[in-house]
Amino acid sequence: MNNYPNGQNFTQNGNIGQPNGMPVYPVGQNSPQQQYPGQPAYIPVYPAPPVFDPKKEEKRKNKKILSSMGFCFGLSIILYVVLSIVLVFAVMGISKFFPAAKLLLDDSTGTYAYEGIGSILILGGPFLISHLILKSKKLTGILPFGTTYNKKASISLVMMMTPVVLISSILINLVSMLFQEAVGLTFESGLEDLSVNGVGGAFALIISIAFIPAIIEEFCIRGVVLQPLRRYGDFFAIMMSSIIFSILHGNMVQIPYTIVAGFYFGYVCVATGSLWPSIVLHFINNLFSAIELIVLENFSEEVANTVTLVMLGVLVLVGIAGGVIFFKMNYKTKLQKGVTTLKTREKYGAVLSNPAMIIAIVIMLIITATSVSSSGA
Repeated sequence: MNNYPNGQNFTQNGNIGQPNGMPVYPVGQNSPQQQYPGQPAYIPVYPAPPVFDPKKEEKRKNKKILSSMGFCFGLSIILYVVLSIVLVFAVMGISKFFPAAKLLLDDSTGTYAYEGIGSILILGGPFLISHLILKSKKLTGILPFGTTYNKKASISLVMMMTPVVLISSILINLVSMLFQEAVGLTFESGLEDLSVNGVGGAFALIISIAFIPAIIEEFCIRGVVLQPLRRYGDFFAIMMSSIIFSILHGNMVQIPYTIVAGFYFGYVCVATGSLWPSIVLHFINNLFSAIELIVLENFSEEVANTVTLVMLGVLVLVGIAGGVIFFKMNYKTKLQKGVTTLKTREKYGAVLSNPAMIIAIVIMLIITATSVSSSGA
């Protein structure tokens, strides 16, 4: 290196250096050495790339799937309420312009026929849409309307569960009545206003509140709701479908025992591998209530109570016989765990916390509130 006047130094590459011999680099280039004594060299810092966690990704995916299912179920409930309102106004309009239609609906037989057909459309329709949506997303398969795993086991299980469902309903209703008396409230379900006129009215009542609901509600709840949820565990699917089943009824008379009855129906469906046993169990349960009402409407309360006790006694004997057959078969009914990446609360939260389900729950809570009144009112 040569020394030049005025303290300037030229390096071998021709750059002008500092008097101390350190080179100066052009503007915009980072020097690998210190540009000024006492200051550290500039070292760029880049953010670390995100670490892929397969467990978190799997959990996120399953939450999204459950949320999609819950959204479809909530949408079905909302459509059910909307269509119910539309149907009421449609019937009012028809009755206004066609007096003959009004006379038909004033008769109990016509009313039951209208309610039965209406439930097929306004309840079955929305849940059918949900089923088709979930099927298009490959989140559910064919509904189990086929044969059972074991015919003998299925029949004996239905025989055994029939008195269990009925006795549970009676006990829950008794507790509900005691609660109402204690707090001074009255729960109404709309069944109090039902009446029966003649054989035709009795037949229409049975079709309306026993036969059609057993098929439609089992299709909607144990079919459309329960089946896709089973991938996350049979017990979870049974409980979640029971909750939605109770929400759907929208009154404080039926909500408590439909949770319990829904659990029994769901268990029978899962254990037998078909919707038909749960449909039969559901039908017998509703038929029992229909016969109670028919007898009470046409005979004294004493006769009605006697008929109820006789029916219940017969069904208890049938249930005992069914239980003996079922347990002697040693039939295995182990519930499957399904996907285990989510905690239980996360599963319920994913189904119930989506916008459609939240709106549906709020609507049904408002409807439920209208079924409660003060006993002094």
